[in-house]
Amino acid sequence: MRSKLLAMRAIVTAVVAAIEAAAVAFAGLAVVAVPALLLWMVVFGLAAEPGAVVAGISGVWLLAHWVPMRLEIDAQAALSLGLSPEPLGFALSLAPLGLTLVTVLLAARAGWRFGARGGTGAAGALGGLLGFGAVAFGAATFAAPLAVWPLWLAVLVPALSYGAVSAAAFVVRAARDDHGWWRACTRAVQRAVERLGASHAAAVLPVRAAEAVRLATAVLVSVLGLASFVFAVAVVVGYPHVIALTQGLHLDPLGSVLVFLVQLALLPVAIVWSTAWLTGAGFAVGAGSLATPFEALLGPLPALPIFGVIPQGWGALGALAPAAIVLVGVVVGVLFARSARQRRSTWLAALVTPVVAAALAGLAVAALCALAAGSLGPGRLDTVGAEPWLTGGLAAAELGGGLLVGVVAARIDLAGVRISLPDAVRAVNGRVRGARPATGESRSGALPLLSESDDEILGSIPQDAADPVDGETVDLSEARAAEARGKADAEHPRGAGAALRRWMSRDAGTVEPAVDAAADLDGAQDADAQETAALDTADLDTAALDAADLDTAADLDTAAPDGSADTSVAPADAPAEGGRSDAPAPDDTAHDTEALLRAYSWDERESQDGEPDPPRRPWGRRKR
Repeated sequence: MRSKLLAMRAIVTAVVAAIEAAAVAFAGLAVVAVPALLLWMVVFGLAAEPGAVVAGISGVWLLAHWVPMRLEIDAQAALSLGLSPEPLGFALSLAPLGLTLVTVLLAARAGWRFGARGGTGAAGALGGLLGFGAVAFGAATFAAPLAVWPLWLAVLVPALSYGAVSAAAFVVRAARDDHGWWRACTRAVQRAVERLGASHAAAVLPVRAAEAVRLATAVLVSVLGLASFVFAVAVVVGYPHVIALTQGLHLDPLGSVLVFLVQLALLPVAIVWSTAWLTGAGFAVGAGSLATPFEALLGPLPALPIFGVIPQGWGALGALAPAAIVLVGVVVGVLFARSARQRRSTWLAALVTPVVAAALAGLAVAALCALAAGSLGPGRLDTVGAEPWLTGGLAAAELGGGLLVGVVAARIDLAGVRISLPDAVRAVNGRVRGARPATGESRSGALPLLSESDDEILGSIPQDAADPVDGETVDLSEARAAEARGKADAEHPRGAGAALRRWMSRDAGTVEPAVDAAADLDGAQDADAQETAALDTADLDTAALDAADLDTAADLDTAAPDGSADTSVAPADAPAEGGRSDAPAPDDTAHDTEALLRAYSWDERESQDGEPDPPRRPWGRRKR
């Protein structure tokens, strides 16, 4: 029962599709018949035979569906075409794709609607083919006097043109809605790929195939849009030539309307030729002619104003036309690669998909060029249009290159590179500093390698605050270094403390100029008073200090000229009135100063054999 119901539903769908296809065919015939009947009544005054008029209408409709017609022209018409003034007969095969576009759009609409019915919708594609073929049979019968092909071929080609478009729309709808029969076909293809040993490729095949088709459609539509824009610009630029050709025809108002309709029907052909022109392959308007961005070799042209917009060659600047195709591929590739799914895909999939899409787009361009070529007149006009395979190959190469560049450019994380670049620079600087001597100075005595921000911070430190006391060696403990770093961070929260810590970390036991710079940054006027405060807060060895105090007192009693001890001797580097004095200490206090520095030294280190460590290199004033 269910099978009978499905069969009845399929039959009904086929009948409805056949009726709709016949309506589409009659709509196309009406588009041709209305201006033809007006021309017959107004221009010829109903003088022409009705059979000839019907044959002409049917012949034009069949020509729009790629069925060639044979025409006979008189001497005057031959002269207007730039030929010798004698009657001629020739085959006309260049399809007015403007009329074809009506059939294609309506057939796609019908197939998309039947695709929503599931598997029974396939009967709609078959019914549409039969219905359109029936109307084509009647048109071919009426156009028999103009026919070049046999009757069966003249009927089959228009029927297939409708049925193929309708079936393609049906399949696309089934794939989008994931019909059962579509899933079965997909699994069969996947199993075939798995037998070849590519299990991972079989798993992702449906998704990757859909992405490639979408990307190919996007680039194809973009290229056709660019070609339309270029053609519009050519019409504006070549408008004086168009007007000159129109005035040369000496047309009445009705003739002008008829010429306009003919050119409107040839407008899709002009867009396809513009696409071929952009790729660099160019197109021919007659044997021996060629119009490309680089040069234009044209002979006598048909007396149609639309041919007045063909541009002249640009010479070396003609490379801008193929570059525009490449740029279209770059833009579409960037937009495609920025999708969430593409960002998660591997590099192999990201590069293979654009290549496949470019190949599909190239095949589509080649097919369009084949449909937009044919014969437009006798003699040399027997060959017009673009070379399909050359144009398609160039389009595939240019679009493929642009897509690859766009995908690679979009997948490179420039923001991440900018963020990680400072870390890489600091790592290189650290390695360079590690390769320098332990004292933190380079072989030439220069400061260690610092970043640009460090140089700016340290450059703001006064030079007198960074200079040590001449001839003195000062040792600070970790407490003093921590205090200096904390003060520098408080005064310069944006990185001065970090810069000073990197500078001071070269030698933990030696005070570098950056430590004095930190002392100057805290705003203290008395440097020696800060050292005394730091020494008072340190955790000193009590026994060592007591012994040192006794030795110091004995030395002071001996050194005093009047025999009295002076325990308030100021350090040699104490500034006068908040300033700094570079004058050397007097001779009578030199011994006292040395004793005080030895008593309050943080490093009472002695070697294992009991002898003190060798004296450190005294600081000298740094050369400026």
